[in-house]
Amino acid sequence: MRPVPATADIVVVGAGIMGASIAYQLASRSDARVVVVDERPPVGGISGRTFGQIRQHYSNELLVQMARHGFNVIQNWDTEVGVGDPGYVQLGYLLLVVEDQLDALHRNIDLGRSCGVDTRFVDSAEIATLEPLLITDDLAGGAYEPDGGYIDVTKMVLSWLTAAQSHGAHLVSGVRVTELRTDGGRLTGVTTTEGGIDAPVVVTATGAWATELLDPIGVHVPVQRRRLEMTMLQTQPGQPQMHSCVTDGNSNIVLRPDMGRRFLAAAYPSEMPLVDDPLLLGDEADQQAHLERIDRALAARMPALRGATPLSHTSGAYDVTPDYHPLIGWTPEIAGLCLALGFSGHGLKLSPAIGEIVAAIVLGHEPPFDPHPLRPTRYAEDDHMFCAYGPSARA
Repeated sequence: MRPVPATADIVVVGAGIMGASIAYQLASRSDARVVVVDERPPVGGISGRTFGQIRQHYSNELLVQMARHGFNVIQNWDTEVGVGDPGYVQLGYLLLVVEDQLDALHRNIDLGRSCGVDTRFVDSAEIATLEPLLITDDLAGGAYEPDGGYIDVTKMVLSWLTAAQSHGAHLVSGVRVTELRTDGGRLTGVTTTEGGIDAPVVVTATGAWATELLDPIGVHVPVQRRRLEMTMLQTQPGQPQMHSCVTDGNSNIVLRPDMGRRFLAAAYPSEMPLVDDPLLLGDEADQQAHLERIDRALAARMPALRGATPLSHTSGAYDVTPDYHPLIGWTPEIAGLCLALGFSGHGLKLSPAIGEIVAAIVLGHEPPFDPHPLRPTRYAEDDHMFCAYGPSARA
């Protein structure tokens, strides 16, 4: 373990995909002394328990632009970052809807196309051509993105952290930040299990752990920790295999191929359960309920995949906001405290843009995108972000 420095210009709390992206941008764009602190090894938290799927289908122009920028960074990693590899696998992405979701689908497709996203409406016949295992009889259509796919989150985070350290950032893992220190309404540093760090600026990129640090200093954010179950399955020898990333907007199942005969499935319950411990796996009953949801969804949408063998099960706790959109920017309560929270499962494709936006805010530069719609005060101002399909992870 590297020693904890006594001082820094900027402390980034959290070395997951957001913290890594932010640290890289801060270190590469300035001479600031950047220290990144995380209780766990890199990718040891929720970033290591994500679905990995990436898309550009969103309900707001800002997020579409951010996702499009993220795809550009991922597809041009060598020139954009220059270290490592994000592990991008292009498979194509299908979002399927029934009749009462069709207007929202067309709206989001039009929005994406107006922002330069390669996306289009596909009818049932074309859906069956793109992914022959799908049952399309009850579908009103879908959105198709040929660039959709997934990334290797571990590769992406480690690449960013390596790049950040090559620009002088100091990474400390295995050390917990126990307190955000303040004096007279201003941030003065952090207290860790290995000593204090004096710093005038702190960026919280702690995901589902945010409230544990923020509540004690009077910064109350509307972030809930909600658990999502994920199961890796393997088809039987000779059983057909899927080829595209698929989100079924009717049964709320998300599927994507993995290596060999494997595929990953997340079947959303009617309401994602609240959790106290972000790293606590669901119990046996939770896992069984998830497998039953998967089976019901496959029976209706991709029956050829039924009977696949569950290989592993994991749970991730998303930091969910009321409108399923992030909180980004300075807090009004404490000077020097910048939030990067509430990504509600969207962080993978947005993380390149988030890193650039937060770095610009902290360094006093012009952000590449206007972050005002994502400001932390928007809920108090009753200015929620729009969700075409209603408040959900498909925001």
